[in-house]
Amino acid sequence: MRAVKNQTWRYMGIAILFCLVSVIYLGRLFYIQISGRGSEFDGATTTRTVTIQAVRGEIYDRNGKALVTNRYTYDLTLSHEAFSRLSVHRANEVCLGVLEALNSCGEADKHEERYFPFEGSYPYYLLSEEAQDGDSIPYYRLQRVLGDIGLEKDASVEEIVEAYVKTYSLLATDSTGKRLYDDDEIDRLIRMRYDMDAVRFASAGEYTVAEEVGMGLMTYVKELSLAAVSFQVNVERVYNYPGYASHILGTVGPIYSEEWEYYNEQGYQMNAIVGKSGCELAFEQYLHGSDGKMEIVEDAAGNLISATVTTPPVAGSDVRLTIDIDLQIAAEDGLAENVQYVVSRSQDLVSQGSGCNAGAAVAMDPNTFEVLALASYPTYDLSTYNLLYNELAANTAKPLINRALNGTYAPGSTFKPGVAAVALTEGEITATSTIHCGGKYTRYDDYQPKCSTYPHSWGGSLTAAQAIADSCNCFFYELGYRLGIDRLDEYMKKFGFGQSTGLELGGATGVLAGPDYRQQTHGAVWTEGLTLQAAIGQSDNQASPIQLACYLSALVNGGTRYAAHLLYGVYAFGSDTPSYTYAQDGAVVLDSISLSESARTSVFSGLRQVVTGNATVSRNMKGIPVPVGGKTGTAQNSSGCDNALFICAAPYDAPEIVISVVLEQGYSGGYSSLTAARILEKYYNVNAE
Repeated sequence: MRAVKNQTWRYMGIAILFCLVSVIYLGRLFYIQISGRGSEFDGATTTRTVTIQAVRGEIYDRNGKALVTNRYTYDLTLSHEAFSRLSVHRANEVCLGVLEALNSCGEADKHEERYFPFEGSYPYYLLSEEAQDGDSIPYYRLQRVLGDIGLEKDASVEEIVEAYVKTYSLLATDSTGKRLYDDDEIDRLIRMRYDMDAVRFASAGEYTVAEEVGMGLMTYVKELSLAAVSFQVNVERVYNYPGYASHILGTVGPIYSEEWEYYNEQGYQMNAIVGKSGCELAFEQYLHGSDGKMEIVEDAAGNLISATVTTPPVAGSDVRLTIDIDLQIAAEDGLAENVQYVVSRSQDLVSQGSGCNAGAAVAMDPNTFEVLALASYPTYDLSTYNLLYNELAANTAKPLINRALNGTYAPGSTFKPGVAAVALTEGEITATSTIHCGGKYTRYDDYQPKCSTYPHSWGGSLTAAQAIADSCNCFFYELGYRLGIDRLDEYMKKFGFGQSTGLELGGATGVLAGPDYRQQTHGAVWTEGLTLQAAIGQSDNQASPIQLACYLSALVNGGTRYAAHLLYGVYAFGSDTPSYTYAQDGAVVLDSISLSESARTSVFSGLRQVVTGNATVSRNMKGIPVPVGGKTGTAQNSSGCDNALFICAAPYDAPEIVISVVLEQGYSGGYSSLTAARILEKYYNVNAE
């Protein structure tokens, strides 16, 4: 939980910000993130309404650790609505005034002349090489400016300069014949006026003179009482754990044209910043807040007469996620370590696993389906996302894909515990009954698939627990035969295969192998042989890592499949008192199965024996202080080496956490247990060896 002291500072910060904004408005600096404007004239005054955009809520983990917060910056801007009402000379004075203020406060470098097409200074200008390059942005802007100010596209430098000098009376004199502006001032005015034209100040409504200016400059400019000058408050998202939880948190951005109709109906302003992906998008309704309104009255010269807040803005709510950021870091670091381990082992495996470069992991509370960690590898850093987007999009490892939600893989042998539970619940087998395995399945004359783990340490006949432990294919071929595809699918659907997890971020629904899917996608008839393959998690079966976590959670909690969720609670901005908690108000049961006690006992026993009997898994789990039960899976991958899967629960007989891991081209299911071990080490505060 966040300390009371920290909350006090947040409240003070909000209060100071509001007071600062009020002072700025009253000092003629009257714009805060202005979006919609309406104006009406009453004699010599102008009354207009501006929108004060609400502060966006922040995002925290389940323990109150700040994941995404706000950073406030201030831009020095000119309002076209007020600036256009000034006389030419008054407007020139404003331009020179703000430039001099920047220079006096040591912030002259924050004013950028991004598109100026000339080299040299007035009156000795030459067209720059860049402005002559037909493919450059300065060239494009120059051509557009020439059209806007009524000059031909091939106008000379002299003609362009003359147009600016004439339009803005830069060679004007006073009553004594003395020039109002010296050559240096004319140079600065031409540069600034051109930049305004290049960004189309009139249509944009505002012109940014300098970005991220300091408080000293704000005070200095206020004392100058420059008309039409304002400071725009910008809110930038700060990622307090850069490079972690990027796929979960998501991005924010401006409203796109195709989105405007929807957001307009929701009461948003056109220049609002909204969630674009991840939790920023999923929980937009809580994070956005409600915009306020301010009524501004000015005289004909643009001087402020009054500024009245008619509707105060209401900050967006804070959102607390079910994620534990420490577990999230452990999961992401564990995946990176795991991939490197598999690649290093590939030399011993004659290049098997050398293509491993991606994977995903999910940790979940099986009793509530709260997602504790949701990791995808490779990942990216949200703080550099916009800067590096093209590079990330072109990366062949596809770091932008959230593999935990949208990667789908054949579940392989991780499917088997569920099949065993179904057969036990349906009475097709008992906890003590056995099925014989002789190395291949001989029920059919024309199709006799082999058992990849034969011979077994238990001998030729195995119980359900032993079959899970040894991952005996023949045992599960027989269960598939006895259950039949319709009954098998009826249950596995309840476990969530081929179904939505209900997670707020969405995700792939995967595929539950069966006659309908085979007919629709392959135009083929379902066969008995496909039922055998489906029973061992192959055939058309495909599941995402979060689906595997949901499946295992339902299996070990007694048969209830809840909607997976990331929303822990919603809090008033800066408050520790929730206005909404998912646990009390939002829990949803998607499906349920009445698993028999013998089914749970046998499955738990088998899962435990996997961990104790597999050398790789037991080595990785040796430091965990509670008994862990798990299941490895090695599933065929059409694009390379087999995928490696591992699911586990701890403690195995009364689980409080379940984990699923997938390593693309990871070669062996046991290898992927390393990531799970790293998550459990953090969960139980164990130092990794």
